[in-house]
Order: sequence, then structure tokens, then C-alpha cells
Amino acid sequence: MIDESGVGNRAEAFELIRKREELGPTAIGGGVAVPHAKIPGLEAPCVVVGIPEETVEYSMQDIRMIVMILLPESGSSSNVELMSSLVSAVSTEEGRRRVLAAKSKDEVEEVFLG
Repeated sequence: MIDESGVGNRAEAFELIRKREELGPTAIGGGVAVPHAKIPGLEAPCVVVGIPEETVEYSMQDIRMIVMILLPESGSSSNVELMSSLVSAVSTEEGRRRVLAAKSKDEVEEVFLG
């Protein structure tokens, strides 16, 4: 949850995500969107996986999974590695199927962390 992540201002985090999306939508195909932003004062990355009850139209795609990534302002190379790892995990039908079928946070982490 964002409230437990060390994000000081949740509204500001969502606003930064929205502004980042204005630069170009982050739908990656396969029904997945990966909105992300760098958050001032955040000490460690935070990942929130959302699975809407119904698909959401976003950037002319039907989205069924949202992987929101909040990143610290520092740590550019580690941020890139994390983003790459998470996107790779949900870029395959098998990875998406496993996340969608997950029953717990631990099962989702297993997909992302291998």
C-alpha cells in the first residue's frame, strides 16, 4: 500500500504519476500499464499492483493490470534495473497469468523477483 511505503504525500505521488503519463502513456501491451514516477523524499522503490474488476481503456488499449512504480529521485541505475525487471516479468503471457492468478503479495513478489 502506498500509505505504508514511506510516501509522504500520496496526492503528490499520484500527481507526479499523472504528469509523467502526460509525456507518454506507459501501456506496454498485453493488457498491462506501468505508470511510474520519481518521488521526492522516497527512500526505497514502492510497487503497487492493481487489477481492476473490469478492463480499463487506457491509451487505446484494454488494461487489466496496472503496475505502478514509485521510485526515489536518486539511484538512477538501480531504478532502471528495477523497471526492466518488473516490465520483463509482465511482458510474457505466462508472467501476466501468474500475477493475475496470485492470491497473495508473496505470490506476486515471486513472479517479479523470480
